[in-house]
Formats: sequence, C-alpha cells, structure tokens
Amino acid sequence: MRKSENGKSDEILIREVTEFNGDYLSLNKDRLVLSAVGFLESKKIEPTFDKIVATTFRLFPRKFSLIGFPEYPDGRTIYYCAYNHCTLTRKWLFGNVQSGFKITERGKYFLDETKKMLEGKIKSTKIYKTVPRRKEATFIAMLRKTDAYKKYMSGRKEEITKSEIFEALKARPNSKDLTRFHLKRYFEYANRIGDFAVTQFLEFIKGKMEGDKDT
Repeated sequence: MRKSENGKSDEILIREVTEFNGDYLSLNKDRLVLSAVGFLESKKIEPTFDKIVATTFRLFPRKFSLIGFPEYPDGRTIYYCAYNHCTLTRKWLFGNVQSGFKITERGKYFLDETKKMLEGKIKSTKIYKTVPRRKEATFIAMLRKTDAYKKYMSGRKEEITKSEIFEALKARPNSKDLTRFHLKRYFEYANRIGDFAVTQFLEFIKGKMEGDKDT
C-alpha cells in the first residue's frame, strides 16, 4: 500500500474526498471522469481504474451512482467514460484497466477547460441528462411515446381508452394480475429515475383502473 508524503495511503486520501461543492450536473460524464483523473494526478496518486471509480464517485456522486442505489458507484459507466470515450475516442487519456491511465497532452487542454467550467468561468452550452441508459430509463421512455401518455400530457386524459391503457402498460385486457404487476413495475422505474410527470400519469391510470370494475 503506497503512502503519500504526509504518511497517508492512497486509499485513505480517496476516502477523505468529499463531493464537489458546485454545479457539476450540467457537465458531461467524460469531462467529470477526466477531472477525477486530474485530481488523482495532482495528489500524486497513480490513476488505476479502481481509484478512478472511487474518486469519480466521491467527487460527483449524483452523476455516477447506480439507479435505486445512490450509495454505490456505477462502475460500468465510469469504465465506458474512462476507456471507451476518454481513451479510445477523445484521446484525453492513454492506458487501460490493467495498466492504469494518464492524461495526454490533448487531455490537459480539456482538463483545464473542464476546471474553468466547474469554477463557473466557462458556461457549458449543453445540459446533459444525469440518468444512465438503463432498463428503467428505456421503459419509461417507451411509456412516454404511448397514445395514453400523450393524451394525458395534452390535457385530454378523459379520452384515454382501456385499450390505450393496456398498450401503455404492455399488458393484456384479460390479465388483471399482469396489468397490476406491470403498473407496479412502472411506478418503481419512474421513482428510481425521479420522473415525477410519469408518476402522476401512473397515479391517474391506477385511479381509472380502480374505478372501472372491468379493468
């Protein structure tokens, strides 16, 4: 276990890292991972993959936590950012999971730019979604495209038919248990990704179903 100049191990130093005090939600994840690698290098800590995962999560937990489990880091997303994006595509880093990573000369330019964005000196021109593309987000996105949801959002909720409800929930008219199961799952998915609009839509659907003995 390597120790720094003040006698602390790399692991202890990383555990002492606290969440970045500022707006980081508007920055894309590749830039934040690059920033975490830059942080490690500034502390003379070798940016191995495990240390990148831990540091990225400690600095930017709201961008890199697992859906439904905010206390755990989304290592898969961090891997894609560090290797597939920052290394293979953007050329901000070089290395791999086995050897660790280092910032390239090109990466240093973007790291400096990212620091200025985090400090508010440069404004990010694009707002990036914080929800990873997972099963929950995929199913909720499909639900939003259904006729039932579109009618609800356009103020025509009384026009929503039974068949449109079943279509939205991916259920069959002759299976009440399946319909209730799918509705429960959609509630869970919407809550996990924090989609309040969909939750309200599902509450409306639930009430409509409970008021209709045939549904």
